[in-house]
Amino acid sequence: MAVNLEKDAYRYAIKNAFLHNGRADVGAIVGKMKALDKELDIREAMPAITEAVKKVNGMKQEEIGEEYNKFEEEGYELKPQEKAEGLPLLEWAEAGEEEVVTRYAPNPNGPFHLGNARAVIISHEYAKKYNGRFLLRFDDTDPKVKKPIENAEEIFKEDLNWLGCKVDETFFASDRLETYHRFMRTAIMLEKAYVCTCEPDKWRELVKQGEECACRSLGKEVNLARFEDMIEHKFAEGEAVLRIKTDLKHKDPSIRDWWAAKIVNEVEHPNENAKNVHVWPSYNFASAIDDHELGVTLIIRGQEHEQNATKQKFLYEYFEWDYPHLIHFGRVSLEGMVLSTSKIKKGIEDGEYTGWDDPRLGTIRALRKRGFQAEALRKAIIGIGIKSSDTSIGKKNLNSLNKEVLGEVERIPFVRDPVQLSVNYCPESAADVDGAKIELEEGEQKFIVARQDLEKAWREKSKSIRLRNAYNVKLKRLDEMDAEADFTGLESDGLPVAGWVLQGVDAVVVMPDNSKEIGLAGERLAEVEEGTVVSLDKFGDARIDEKKDGRILLYFTHE
Repeated sequence: MAVNLEKDAYRYAIKNAFLHNGRADVGAIVGKMKALDKELDIREAMPAITEAVKKVNGMKQEEIGEEYNKFEEEGYELKPQEKAEGLPLLEWAEAGEEEVVTRYAPNPNGPFHLGNARAVIISHEYAKKYNGRFLLRFDDTDPKVKKPIENAEEIFKEDLNWLGCKVDETFFASDRLETYHRFMRTAIMLEKAYVCTCEPDKWRELVKQGEECACRSLGKEVNLARFEDMIEHKFAEGEAVLRIKTDLKHKDPSIRDWWAAKIVNEVEHPNENAKNVHVWPSYNFASAIDDHELGVTLIIRGQEHEQNATKQKFLYEYFEWDYPHLIHFGRVSLEGMVLSTSKIKKGIEDGEYTGWDDPRLGTIRALRKRGFQAEALRKAIIGIGIKSSDTSIGKKNLNSLNKEVLGEVERIPFVRDPVQLSVNYCPESAADVDGAKIELEEGEQKFIVARQDLEKAWREKSKSIRLRNAYNVKLKRLDEMDAEADFTGLESDGLPVAGWVLQGVDAVVVMPDNSKEIGLAGERLAEVEEGTVVSLDKFGDARIDEKKDGRILLYFTHE
């Protein structure tokens, strides 16, 4: 939102009214404000714009003229705002009112992806900017549907450390079940929570009509006794649920008496201490309690959590706590990549994906394996900022940022679908290939060239091609396994250029769609360290993943 939104809206309402017989038009002001600030959220700006138009349209013509002249003297036209580098300032943090404590609270049912990374990177960035703290809190409170993965802390911290997001403290919700139970009892004793044993469909029908069920009016002693029965597993799964009392007339039915805890019969959880616990908190209850108990002052999460904030604020009001500062942003998608954890998990289980680092996925580990740099991902996320509208990170934009971060990378000859080309009548010469001087023999010289390049030349009338940094040749024969050509000159004369190697190393490049390109690469590739991104000549950038049994495996990064 523009810094002086109200003032700017008023100025342009005056101008619009002056030029149109004393009547300003909301649409015209919206267009002008959007031109001034490309990042302007129109939904947020509309109240200020409509108020400015209303005010100006209530003024006399003479008053509008006086204001217009005043603004003219000051220099009426404003320049469109330049996009500020980094994230917007936090007024309350700038004033030093509170320590900035942020958190990332994932459900650890699978490694995180670039969509999740928006909350991670922005939360860490704000904590770092204000010398605050960044917490990692695993919301592992679903032991049945979204079961936590083994070694979640190790897996998540590997990705976080790679991204440059240092965690100050780590917590598991499954370690804090007794804390949640304690606050549940407190809410019951405050008569702000009750144990409901109603049949779910019946309860939903009552609530839909804004009516309470019979359980809601039971006394706190009865509810506390019922809750202890839940704890002792005297109720089975689905027979009882703890609910937080809210507003039964709330316009959003999902807010009405939301559930705080349920019973789970067969607990499957990697936390040994949690396997015998049968009362598990909802996301909203656990998050609300932990954000207060752990001292979180700034929550940064997706727009879809706005409803959760409304639910959690009931608890904060009951416990007389101050709710943390909030930033909600829109969803982020990555062009051409899968970002849904549940879809990825199912795809792995069904054999559709090779694992969490399958190149078709937008997980952090898949992007890392392909050669994308942490700094490039951070720049992409910070670049889209915290706007509330949904956005997409384009493939071209991400590739451009990654190339910028990578800088110059070593160039390696690469020949796909190799064919041996014998060249006759060659003079003794040398070729400078990527800084290496290669001696070429007199008489007959054999090269290994990509079939595609030879087939393209064979279709031309001249049947001629230039071997990169060597000389020109004319094809005489092209068979399935080999080809023959005659030397025709040293000087380049605009012919199509083909890359080549004399002796190469076997290379397999895994492409973004998980297909594989097989070829020969220059022998220098065998000397480059694993994990390095190189430029394969006339093919693209790729990251060296593994060297094994005389073959080098790479993952394609970008063109």
